Amino acid sequence: MVIHKHDILTLIQTRLRTDLSILEQAVALARDTATHGDCLGSSKYETMALEASYLAQGQGTRLLEVVRALEYFKRLKPTANTNIGLSSLVLLADEEAKQQLLWLSPEAGGLKVPYHGLEVTVITPRSPLGQALLNHSAGDEIHITIAGKLRSYEIVEIY
Repeated sequence: MVIHKHDILTLIQTRLRTDLSILEQAVALARDTATHGDCLGSSKYETMALEASYLAQGQGTRLLEVVRALEYFKRLKPTANTNIGLSSLVLLADEEAKQQLLWLSPEAGGLKVPYHGLEVTVITPRSPLGQALLNHSAGDEIHITIAGKLRSYEIVEIY
């Protein structure tokens, strides 16, 4: 299979723009709910406005994370890498030869986009797998314990 890193970058940016739009609506709704007159309690036991303000704060924090991730991916210029580092796209194979595509990024960890029958997962170097992959090359094997189980992966290719 031919993998075009630029196409995957475009898919990631599109997904982040969609997430951003949804989050902007969620933040507005949570903020409006928190400040709506009907939500203000008449006693200390009526906490709907307080709960809505916590939700608005959490949604706002998530919104900032998505904005930061989108800005990172918009500035990114796809380049080929020989060793795995930030912005590397890595094709891994596990012990059963099941392949997965991973994009190493400082932002948007956990984001997934479909690409030609595979799912591209964005991981950060803060994750155990991200840490294990750093500075390795195609053909290397890595071993990592995930959920108490030792797993082995072969780095098939780096884009």
